[in-house]
Amino acid sequence: MSKATLEQVRAFSAQEQAEELLARSVRHDHTALQFLTQSSPRWVGNIHRTDPLEQVENQARYSSDLRVRRAEADVELAVDGWSKTPNSVSILMDRARSDPSYRALALYYLGILAGDGIDPERSHPFVLDYARNNSDPAVRQWATEGLRFVGTDQALDELFYIFTEDPSFSVRDRAGCNISDCGIFERKQRFRLVPRLIDLVSDPHLNPQMSNWCFLALREITGENLSGDAGAWRRWYAAKGPDKRAEFEALEWWQVRGDN
Repeated sequence: MSKATLEQVRAFSAQEQAEELLARSVRHDHTALQFLTQSSPRWVGNIHRTDPLEQVENQARYSSDLRVRRAEADVELAVDGWSKTPNSVSILMDRARSDPSYRALALYYLGILAGDGIDPERSHPFVLDYARNNSDPAVRQWATEGLRFVGTDQALDELFYIFTEDPSFSVRDRAGCNISDCGIFERKQRFRLVPRLIDLVSDPHLNPQMSNWCFLALREITGENLSGDAGAWRRWYAAKGPDKRAEFEALEWWQVRGDN
């Protein structure tokens, strides 16, 4: 984005800015991404969801740049009127407790705020409690989606537990997607789970659906297209795992597998 174009965008309405800057960010325009990050607090309560915005949000969620994924999450907060403050955390926690119709979204937004460092000591365990213990699978699923934004090793381990232990396959499905390629986790973080996934698929009693999901996660995390054979993956990890780990550790934190 040139300086002249940037000045033109500054004159846009908040809605036009959000749509234009997120679209440019998806195309890896770093200037647009910086301006979006600076501008999103001013958009709170001033933008709404439109077809063009939804289309570019869907692209941004799977960007190969975690900074773009994080910016998309900021846009989601702004659309629903949530500023990144501890007061928003308090209100969302109250809504999750008292408003069943908004509970799922409240947990989702709390996960985004936790990942942005907004009162994570309260917001993260609150979301985790619903993800593990709520009786409604739909609520657990949305809380699981919220955890994908937290971005810590602890949150990734929590998602792996949900993937293996939740009684609902729909919840497990989302947890599996979030540990393999969705959300705000670095490649080197996800790679820690490869030995555990290999151990899972080595279990002859593993459910076929879980086995398929585990092999899919292995391919998405590593970028390797091996067959659905636990032995092949174990041999690959023994021979190539250290090199692949070093490759991922050398990446910039924001570089992940995603749409280009």
